Amino acid sequence: MTNGTRGRDEGTARPAFVVPLLAVLILSVAACATNPATGQRQVAPLVSVEQEARIGAEAHPKILEAFGGAYPDQELGGYVAEITMRMARVTNAPDAPYRVTLLDSPVVNAMALPGGYVYVTRGLVALANDEAELAGVIGHELGHVAARHAAQRQTAAMGTSVVGAVLGAVIGSQAASQAIALGGRGFLASYSRDQEFESDMLGVRYLAAAGYDPYAAADFLTSLGAHDALQARLRNLPHDATRSGWLASHPASAQRVDAARNHARETGAVPGQGARNRDAYLKALDGMLYGDSPAQGVVRDRDFVHPKLGFAFKAPRGFVITNGPAEVLVEGPEKTLAKFNAEAKNPGLDIGRYLTEQWGRGVQLAGLQLFKVNGMNAATATTRIGDYRARLVAIEFAPDRVYRFLTGTLPQTGTRHDAALQELVMSFRRISKAEAAAVRPLRLRIVTVRPGDSAASLGRRMVYSDFPAERFRVLNGLAAGEEPRAGTRVKLVTE
Repeated sequence: MTNGTRGRDEGTARPAFVVPLLAVLILSVAACATNPATGQRQVAPLVSVEQEARIGAEAHPKILEAFGGAYPDQELGGYVAEITMRMARVTNAPDAPYRVTLLDSPVVNAMALPGGYVYVTRGLVALANDEAELAGVIGHELGHVAARHAAQRQTAAMGTSVVGAVLGAVIGSQAASQAIALGGRGFLASYSRDQEFESDMLGVRYLAAAGYDPYAAADFLTSLGAHDALQARLRNLPHDATRSGWLASHPASAQRVDAARNHARETGAVPGQGARNRDAYLKALDGMLYGDSPAQGVVRDRDFVHPKLGFAFKAPRGFVITNGPAEVLVEGPEKTLAKFNAEAKNPGLDIGRYLTEQWGRGVQLAGLQLFKVNGMNAATATTRIGDYRARLVAIEFAPDRVYRFLTGTLPQTGTRHDAALQELVMSFRRISKAEAAAVRPLRLRIVTVRPGDSAASLGRRMVYSDFPAERFRVLNGLAAGEEPRAGTRVKLVTE
């Protein structure tokens, strides 16, 4: 969570007949063309390669803003760029200009813009277990670029903002900041299923052509499925494999894995004979920032601490915290939610009037109460938001600054989560300079498994108090119940 606020562009009104008319014109002029990556016939995109390059350049800063910018490690960024160039050389456009960015985000994600802009997050880099697995993800994204999928989506979306159509296809959201605030889940959902299948196939082909083990793509998808299942378990939610955090429009993870293995067999490669480069990969990852950056606040189990802004709060037992650039999400049992963020306040406005006249303006509020939270003036009132019984809580941190909790429970849960949400609000406090200085970022550390080590013992060496063995296995691509082998190198998350 950052100190700023985020706005939203509004579209320009247009007569109702314009979009249908454009659709008719598109259908009347569309011609067939050969897909440059697959050789198959398709409707020719109505956007030129030159236009794609301009659109990608315009959208690039929006991606950087939404994902925290580039990760400031030139050596690791250069390593990711080398992998990208190795993969790009075996595409149908090996001489095209590609620009790869390692994003400073803990979210597991990857994407590509037209014009050759390719992105992977450090969260995804941490989940991959060798160079070939990361290369498979990058190959998938290069497949979108090579097959001009964004141009096809633009053609389908003619009559709307072209850049908006690109970002809608790439990040699958009308408001990137909202998706990021929810942990990035479902962030890549707007390419069609056929396009995603096509990129899966192309990515595997590129792996084999680049000399990597093409079965690495299926291995990463297996890790991704385990990661999503664990995240759902941490949030007390059922796991839906069809809505994974990366490429959510794909079918269930098991089907994706099977399809990726079939594509690998079609290349004629023998499993395990292609390059994996695990040792070099783990060496490059040693010391990489993991999870949240302290500049945006950090999650430590059930605690959220923001050393830069000087506050902290604690989630109740059974609740999980997810940090984002614009707000913090706290999720509990039975779809109980709390969103936390900040806003500027007129210093002359008392906290009660702020809640009713500024934050809750135009909202039907009930039960306004004034109280104290660890010495700070606060106000609360209730309302209804969709299916949720909602409570607004505003805490005056400074005369010109307010921190806010918006909590929600479903009517069928009654009052059984009210005490937990009250506990969350009352845990909000200022922190001392010494406490802020003691907050250290989490890092990936690479260690060698010793005789007698197990997933349980290695998990206890990490920073997590809940599900340590499960977290260790997911991070290192081990199946449920599988134990690490002595002499192998593994990843740990430590301060």
